[in-house]
Amino acid sequence: MSNIALETMQELLHERLGIDKDKVSLDSSLEDLGIDSLMQIELLFDFEDKYKVKIPDISEKPTTIRELLAVIEPFIPKS
Repeated sequence: MSNIALETMQELLHERLGIDKDKVSLDSSLEDLGIDSLMQIELLFDFEDKYKVKIPDISEKPTTIRELLAVIEPFIPKS
């Protein structure tokens, strides 16, 4: 898991929900952070906008930050 993906997620959650970046780790539960299925979709859109990519719809709903980033990370351009 790249630091870029985690840092981006921390920034987006801080901007959208005011969540302290230190509280967002790979093993953080999405439910504990207050991230419901609608917010997951919005976060995917945020990643798409930031990196100018298209992330396909996901069939299994992630339950942790690690699982959510596993969906997103393959689409983040490598620098």
